[in-house]
Amino acid sequence: MKANDYAKLEKDYDFKRHYFNNTFWWKTLLMVPPICFLFVGLVGIIYLFNSDMLVSWYIIPYLFLFTVGTIWLKALKRHILKAAMTTEGAFHICLATPLGDKGDYTYAAFANNTRRHDKYYITNLVKEISLHDLLAKHEVSFKKEAILIRDEESDSDIYVKAYPKKEINKRNAGWSLSEGYFPVLYINDKNVPIIRRKDLVRKS
Repeated sequence: MKANDYAKLEKDYDFKRHYFNNTFWWKTLLMVPPICFLFVGLVGIIYLFNSDMLVSWYIIPYLFLFTVGTIWLKALKRHILKAAMTTEGAFHICLATPLGDKGDYTYAAFANNTRRHDKYYITNLVKEISLHDLLAKHEVSFKKEAILIRDEESDSDIYVKAYPKKEINKRNAGWSLSEGYFPVLYINDKNVPIIRRKDLVRKS
């Protein structure tokens, strides 16, 4: 894909929503009230059903709670998605360049800036970075989230993330280290999934 194709894909709402739905977006205290409404309403409806009282006035409060909980939950999800999409730097497609392998993981670097679609830019940026030195210098887990580091040589900020080799091969059938890069979607530091090749082909 060309840089313009990546830019167009970043504006595709369905594409962004699909990858957002695969994150743990629901892990927030805001979800507690609507889930409680849903739970109480559902439990009440099931109880009335088992007691042969489903067709009665008793169902009204539980049906109300269940309905309100459902509407509230859907509205809250839309709000969370909208907030995530309007966050600066979020839902950017970045070309990640492998730094090397360690164990069952491939460590890759990418830049989330105006040149994030330029494969030559990121390739040249990380050319002098040693994975061994990087891991020795930063005592953090690159497996759980993308870590922002400052490259003193180029005076640039880059992200480094460790991906399971199986995940790279699964999402990009036929991909090899010699290709030099693969596209990822930066949602936030904890969510930077590899973009499936079929999504790129379908949208190109």
